[in-house]
Amino acid sequence: MLINLYLAQILIVLAAVGAAISALPEGRRKPFPRWRLLVAPALASLAAFLQVIYPSLRELDQPEMWELTVLAGVAGIARGQFMTVEVDQIWNLIRVPRPRELLPIAIALPLLAFAGAAEALLVEFPRDPESPGLRILIEIGMAMAAGFLVGRAGAVWFRFPHVPHQELAQEEP
Repeated sequence: MLINLYLAQILIVLAAVGAAISALPEGRRKPFPRWRLLVAPALASLAAFLQVIYPSLRELDQPEMWELTVLAGVAGIARGQFMTVEVDQIWNLIRVPRPRELLPIAIALPLLAFAGAAEALLVEFPRDPESPGLRILIEIGMAMAAGFLVGRAGAVWFRFPHVPHQELAQEEP
């Protein structure tokens, strides 16, 4: 059981760090391929999902957390709909000139994952299901960050064909 705990926490941390690293091209304000919009939200969602379901699938029964996650997703959709993006329709590139919300989320996800790993490793094992401790706050934080990123990326993804073309190919990394 202890090996499963270590493996789960390592996977969660790796997914959260991967989400933060995959958000770097967008944060550098350089053009990047359209498919990269989906990498950070996918890894963040994986990290949040693993954080929520460990140690059992019964952890999914938290309607308050899912409500907050949906609200964060709606906020992400709104942000993605109204943020400025530059698009190269020919080369399928995109640039986000000012992604202000990306840095705090990219920092928060790995920090929450590390906090979740520390909490999981330092708390007495097995856990008392009646007192979730900090675990519930970590789960909510990671789920909300993932929901926001998914909503934001989804809105930008669907806006992509409708944004006027700009030459970004000569600036490709």
